[in-house]
Amino acid sequence: MATLIPLNTSNWSNELGPSNSRDTGKWIGVHNQTPEKKGNSSGALVSDFQLLGDFTFSGLVTPTSMDYDDNDIIGIVFGWENELNHYRLGWTQTQAIGVDDRSYTDITGRTGLFLIQEVNGHSSTLFNINDLFWTDDTTYEFNISREDNLLSIDFGGTAFEVESSQFINGKVGIYTESQTATFAQLQVNGNVIQVPEPMTIAIFSVAMLGLVTRKFSRS
Repeated sequence: MATLIPLNTSNWSNELGPSNSRDTGKWIGVHNQTPEKKGNSSGALVSDFQLLGDFTFSGLVTPTSMDYDDNDIIGIVFGWENELNHYRLGWTQTQAIGVDDRSYTDITGRTGLFLIQEVNGHSSTLFNINDLFWTDDTTYEFNISREDNLLSIDFGGTAFEVESSQFINGKVGIYTESQTATFAQLQVNGNVIQVPEPMTIAIFSVAMLGLVTRKFSRS
């Protein structure tokens, strides 16, 4: 088995939720590598690197009830280009009518465990078990891997495979939709390409402009 490398989430970016296009509440714990969403909030936290080709991405997620007891979406994103182009693996908790309200659903209407492929804002369901739900304060392991066009996924002991060649390269990340949750032990294996921070690009651009200006002023 390939060696998995622990991830540093300190410089990961806050993004809109991949389904509801919301970013509410802050991600805390990112400097301790245990990102957490509190207060029944939404949004994605996306890596500062891209994975090219085959990869494995794994970790733990715990939907928590102490801060806010809810039943909505916990999930993972991969092949991420932006909010409109990515894969998202989501999971809801839904109680029976009369016991609790039904969970927040994916924009596709999917509930339970689902894998969605989002291309230019158009959603396609690649996998769904609509009556499989998570349990409060239980820690679940996830493992996502790509080998050529084969995606192999295990979330909380439910394993499945699908074929897709849409996003061979992209970032990875985590997300919640109107849900409190903690993520931990995020690890990856693959061809990692670091994405420069916007400030670094800006400084480089200014430096290059200065060189060009000096060249023309001398000529």
